Amino acid sequence: MVKKLVKVIILLVVIVSSVGVWTMYSASGRGSKLRYVTTSVMRGDFLNKVQATGTLEPQELVDVGAQVTGEIKEFGIDVEGKRVDYGSEVKAGQLLARIDDTLVELDIKRAEAQVAQAQAQILSAAAAVAQANASVAQAQANKNKADRDMQRAEKLGVGDALSQMDYDQFVNAAESTAAALQSAQAQQQTSRAQQANAEAQLQSAQAQLTRELRNRDYTRITTPVDGTIVVRQVNVGQTVVSSMNATTLFLVARDLSHMQIWASVNEADIAKVHAGQEVRYTVDALPNEMFTGRVNKIRPNATMSSNVVTYIVEVDVENPERKLLPYMSANVNFIVEEFKDCLMVADAAFEFHPPKEAIEPGTHPLPPSSNAENCALLWKKHGEYVTPVRVLRGRDDGTRSIVTPLDGENLEAGEELVTGVLQGENAKSVSPQEGEKNLFGMNRPKRRERSSGGAEPRPGQDAKNNRPGPPPM
Repeated sequence: MVKKLVKVIILLVVIVSSVGVWTMYSASGRGSKLRYVTTSVMRGDFLNKVQATGTLEPQELVDVGAQVTGEIKEFGIDVEGKRVDYGSEVKAGQLLARIDDTLVELDIKRAEAQVAQAQAQILSAAAAVAQANASVAQAQANKNKADRDMQRAEKLGVGDALSQMDYDQFVNAAESTAAALQSAQAQQQTSRAQQANAEAQLQSAQAQLTRELRNRDYTRITTPVDGTIVVRQVNVGQTVVSSMNATTLFLVARDLSHMQIWASVNEADIAKVHAGQEVRYTVDALPNEMFTGRVNKIRPNATMSSNVVTYIVEVDVENPERKLLPYMSANVNFIVEEFKDCLMVADAAFEFHPPKEAIEPGTHPLPPSSNAENCALLWKKHGEYVTPVRVLRGRDDGTRSIVTPLDGENLEAGEELVTGVLQGENAKSVSPQEGEKNLFGMNRPKRRERSSGGAEPRPGQDAKNNRPGPPPM
């Protein structure tokens, strides 16, 4: 009896196990179905563009320096009647700062005294020249008289009318007056040389005076242009030391309503950029506003960093409302091509090849037409299956392509195209990981380190040009 009961129990266990295995197998077979990763067909404007990052710069930045040494006594007043400072609006010739001119005034007085002394020496030399001229005239008259007397004596000769003694006196008189004339002429030349020397000393003294007066002007630091003060590098009471290079006190940006972007463009894209090209850009401070500009020029001097060659492209931009400030970062798009109202598809849709069980029964996909070089086959989601659609593939920006349905094909904005297949009830759609393409739009490029394009750093920038802007005080 016990043995029969054991056999019955074993049989029941086998039956239950078989039913469970069959049930699990059946459930697994019924639950196995395809799930799709899809992307939507889009309609809109297609842009083929070159992306870059750059920095907003004043079109002209004037370095206002000091050429004399001294202490900063005071700052000037801007157009609003306030003390000159960062952001002050100034006009050409307006006082920015004044350097202590005490020593310069003393030098001016010394130079004026030297001018007066040189002028007195000229007067003295002129009097000496006049006296020398009179002496030469007197000596010449005496010589002329002696010469006439000598001529008469020679005509008479030594005899009863003219004794030998008298004749010798005439000879001596002629010789003496000739020597006196030579002496007077030599003195005349000396006086004239002294006069010329005095005149040269006067010119030197006047030049020194002009220099000192100019130095006094240099103690008044003025702006040569209308503009906005971007950098102020001195304070009242600070001593400015003049050297071979003029010390920078202020940086004045001329007319910030006209600015530039200096954008770093990779050498692989630089051939797509040209002068006059349209540029659209945003700044981090105003992320919801789009600004426009035009390419001014491409600097031919390239820079290399980590074996990547880049060129600096200057873009002229307008800033009438003064929303943009110098040294803001700009995300720049150089517009290469633009097409309006296009059907666009993510490039991943062109790489999908469905398994046989995914294709809708009764569908016989035709291959792309051999008459069109850019024909391609896409797959639309249709319930639990996919159906083919033939298109002409157009421009590509690296993530999306323009498509045009071939004759007899239908493709509308908003329809779902399949880019991948997943299996199982718990299948999940995955988003692109880092380094993969974004199927639904442009990927934001990694920000490159700024470079000066081989140019020397400007005032207000450090030597590596990592971050434009005023240096620390």
